[in-house]
Parts: sequence; structure tokens; C-alpha cells
Amino acid sequence: MVRRHVQHAISKLWPSLHGKRILVVGYGIPYVKLWLKEAQVFCALPARMGAMPWPNHAPNKCILSWEHEQPFPDDFFDAILVMHCLEFCQDELAVLNECNRILKDKGHILTIAANRSGAWSHREISPLAMGRPFSTGQLDRAYQKCAFKATQSALALYTPPTDRAWVQKYSETFEKLGTKLQAPMGGVILLEGQKDIHACLVIRSNETSKRFIRFTPAAMNS
Repeated sequence: MVRRHVQHAISKLWPSLHGKRILVVGYGIPYVKLWLKEAQVFCALPARMGAMPWPNHAPNKCILSWEHEQPFPDDFFDAILVMHCLEFCQDELAVLNECNRILKDKGHILTIAANRSGAWSHREISPLAMGRPFSTGQLDRAYQKCAFKATQSALALYTPPTDRAWVQKYSETFEKLGTKLQAPMGGVILLEGQKDIHACLVIRSNETSKRFIRFTPAAMNS
């Protein structure tokens, strides 16, 4: 149920990504199947958590990486989906700055995070209650600090966080009603932004001299 409603919200903001090169940062693999046939999709999962090869029965498109140090060239991706990532990272600005670096000029970013005002972030049985939730305003301000311009936003998961059968049965009604009323208590925030090439981006100092392998376009297409 959760996946279905979040996927629907994503598809409304990004109805078509035909021919684009897309990166998913965080835990977004279950939500990107709708793009596999029309775009190049790659997933960067948090290095501290571990990962399995993905997709099944196809060349691997999944890597482990530090969210603030991605092994990709500058201006490489057309679109980046940041999914359930900022809630668990130590520095969301470092993550967004890195997304800005590897995103093409005028490329788009879509961040999905637990909503501070939503019931899902306050229910212990919900995975959205783990980590740090955000408000739309907080994400918008983070975008501005990282040279992104917010373009459109949405909320999803108006269905109460319970496994009761009657709630599951009427989940579509909850979603439609919450969207129509523009209620602020959706479980997740979706905020799209565009790379602002005219904005001033504050670059982090090079605190360490880490060396790591960067993927080249040829390697990613192989």
C-alpha cells in the first residue's frame, strides 16, 4: 500500500524520464521500476548499510557509497531521486551539495522524506518514525543553501499508519481526500528542485585527502 501511493505521487511529479540518466540515493529501489524500461537507472545505497546486486537477472546497477562522496563525474546525471536518505545522514547539506555536483546543469532533483507533521513519523511501528523527519520549509531552505530552486511539491500517505483491514480497504479514499483538501499531514514530503546554475554554491573545504575510484560514463553504460 505504501509503495503504491508513493509511486503514484512520484509519477505525477515526474511523468516521463525517457532517455534520461537517473541516480537514486538512499532506499529507493522499490520505487524506480517504472523507469527501468525508459531510462538508465543507477542506485547508490548508503555504505554503512550494505546492499545486494540489483536488478535481478540483469547487469548490476547498484553500488555502495558515502552519500556526501559519490564516485561519479561532475554533471553526470539528468535527474536524482533522494529517497529516505536525509533522515539518517549527519549532514543533509553535504548530501545535497554532492547531488548538485553530479547533476547536470538545469537537472532535476526529487527529495522524499518523512513529514514532521504526518502521523507516520510519530508511530513507532512505522519505518518513517526512524530518523529525523522534515518539514517542506526545512527542505526548501536546504535546497536554497545548496543551489537548488524548488519547483513543485506534494504530500503522500494520508492513510493512517495501521494494518487494520478497513483502513487498508479505504486507503485510496484517504489519499484522494487528503490531496484534494491539501491537508498538511501526509506521511511523506516530495519536493522537486532544479539545479540553479546562477546561484552561489558554498563548497565544503577538503578536510581529508581520501582517494577513491570514480565511475566513468563508459563504466556506467557497460
